[in-house]
Amino acid sequence: MSKLLKPYLYADMDGTLLTDTKDISDENVAAIKRYIDAGGKFAVATGRSELIAKPLLKGAPLNMPSILYNGAAVYDFEGKKFLHQNCLDYDLVERLGRLAIRVCPTACVEVYCEGPIQLLNRDCVIDHYITNEKQEHVYRSFEERSRDCMKLLVYGENAQLKEVERAIAEEIGSDGFSCVFSAPYYLEILPADISKGDTLKWIADNLGYKLEDMAVIGDFYNDLSMILESGFGVAPANAPDDIKAQAQLVVADNNHSALADLINNHMIIED
Repeated sequence: MSKLLKPYLYADMDGTLLTDTKDISDENVAAIKRYIDAGGKFAVATGRSELIAKPLLKGAPLNMPSILYNGAAVYDFEGKKFLHQNCLDYDLVERLGRLAIRVCPTACVEVYCEGPIQLLNRDCVIDHYITNEKQEHVYRSFEERSRDCMKLLVYGENAQLKEVERAIAEEIGSDGFSCVFSAPYYLEILPADISKGDTLKWIADNLGYKLEDMAVIGDFYNDLSMILESGFGVAPANAPDDIKAQAQLVVADNNHSALADLINNHMIIED
């Protein structure tokens, strides 16, 4: 008979569940189904929105609420509804967006809200994932943009993004928001006190799960908070060394079915 090391499992998508070509391996899908069949609950914890996450979850079942927008929202894919949302202040988004474009005139400044991504800089070098994945997007002026921004994403070269981050700290500070790199080319700006780890705690407090019963796996700095907050924090082999050093376990890399390695070799225990 099988038993589970932890009954709940959250997986980051990019760099963890997905390969570098943004596919989910058959091995990962089979392992998720095996985990659920053994009584586990599985969902994703991603910076993506509900619209751009869903097409990439080909065949991977989700049976508990997912963490989206790097922690700014909790979403039920089965019921197609938000269970929890946090938004940045409307005027703050304008200040941050205009500063990012001033420092980096070609920055792709993206408002993540319900519906298509809203791009605020018509002169940007467009985010390559928007192009490659054909993500729904529209150009909006600062006056036309949505009032509900769950995260502001700035896409560009890493050196330029570090200049943007420095300028934000010097000119705006950090009141009401936080900044985190989710990839070398993504600077994400989230509502204050929002992270994947904070939202993991919200789920535990409000939806009846226990943090100590949760396992998580993620590969980058935006995943560190949930790695540290969960009962079992795991990193794939492709994660930076300082992330792996703080995980309780390191498994195969994302191109070699990291999730299948975690589930089959560490999460399911055969009597």
